[in-house]
Amino acid sequence: MPVKARIWSSAAGFSALIFFLIGVAGAVLQFISVYLPGLEDYMGGGDIYGLINFIIIIAVAFFALLAIFISIFGIPKFLWLVLTFLSLACIVVIPIIGLIEGNAFHYIDIAYFNSTPLDFIGFWLGAGGTFLATLIGLFVPKYY
Repeated sequence: MPVKARIWSSAAGFSALIFFLIGVAGAVLQFISVYLPGLEDYMGGGDIYGLINFIIIIAVAFFALLAIFISIFGIPKFLWLVLTFLSLACIVVIPIIGLIEGNAFHYIDIAYFNSTPLDFIGFWLGAGGTFLATLIGLFVPKYY
């Protein structure tokens, strides 16, 4: 029988879980502020870039909720790290692709914060929370 970590049974695991929940809250803020208002455009085939962003933010929520749900029953440490890293990758992939294409990284611009504060705050909560959940997840004990 494989040994599973109970995420909430250690201080590191509980901290990782809290930061992951913060990351989920950030993804939800981004979804509400940016993607939900344009849902009709995405489904109508208008903006393919927006549709890809929409699918990626849904993937963040899926990976996060899957990890949190599985951690209730006990989750292998490796699986926890994979799911938190996938959530982090989904949150930061679109801004990084924008940087590669030559666009500005608008999540460090205060003018962007003034125009869409929920997206700005959501990105940093999502990226920071999932990064810290991944980092702290390295210190979750394997055995309970």
